[in-house]
Amino acid sequence: MKEAIKTVCITGGTHGNELTGVYLIHKFQADPALVRRDSFETLCMHTNVGAIKQCTRYVDKDLNRTFTLEALDDHTLTAYEDTLAKVINQRIGPKGSATPTVDLVIDLHTTTSDMGLSICVSTRDPFTWQAIAYAQEQIPELHVFRWNGDTEDASFVSSIPPHGITIEVGPIPQGVLRADIFFGTERVVQTILDYVDLYNQGKAKQYTEVAIYDHDTLIDYPRNNKGEITAMLHPSLQDNGYTKIEKDDPLFVTLEGIDVCYEGEDPRYVLFANEAAYYEKHFSMCLTEKKTIQL
Repeated sequence: MKEAIKTVCITGGTHGNELTGVYLIHKFQADPALVRRDSFETLCMHTNVGAIKQCTRYVDKDLNRTFTLEALDDHTLTAYEDTLAKVINQRIGPKGSATPTVDLVIDLHTTTSDMGLSICVSTRDPFTWQAIAYAQEQIPELHVFRWNGDTEDASFVSSIPPHGITIEVGPIPQGVLRADIFFGTERVVQTILDYVDLYNQGKAKQYTEVAIYDHDTLIDYPRNNKGEITAMLHPSLQDNGYTKIEKDDPLFVTLEGIDVCYEGEDPRYVLFANEAAYYEKHFSMCLTEKKTIQL
């Protein structure tokens, strides 16, 4: 067996208004036996405590975009989240270390978009992919989104240790708790912990493939020369996650009711459609390619 996983950290509240993760951490801290396994230690941590207190996504900037090695090494960055990121990095990393404090992070998120139960991953790490394949086998409705934008040095909390998984579940409004989202997220967490335990005992199945939605491109809303949005997500895509689109299918509808259509030649699948937090980031959806990859 390869090297065992000694410590897992479950993190919630990286975005302070995503209450599912915040309250799951409350639950696990109140009853640690829920996430205890014999073969490894489980830690539970709220990440962006300042934003949690305000019930806002962040205080100064998005914490989940501050964990590149460059940013962690830049001590001229003094925003609340930049300072906090360095503290978190020392607590569960440090990133890139041969002897990190934590081997695996499971970071808990929610989305206003209709994503169902989803895992987001931005690594080529074989262990992480085996854990994901196990989770998908145990939870057939679980979707997997692979982000290819900055895989070598991602900016996410989950990129700090050698192994990292982000759980993303929705739709749910910001600042809201909803029972089905809460318990669905908990189910995914428990499944991943079960895999780690099986792995450490040398009992884990070896998987050869996994079905994913592979990141292709981010699309902004149509805007005028002032930067103002001139069209909304098309009703056919609203609350209809993982929709397949083909050339000339509508993506948006203008304020005057005119459809704006997809012009690409290749079919794609829509994720993160109309996510509230992404208006400021200037994208309305992520277009992905549905595929099965070999492990």
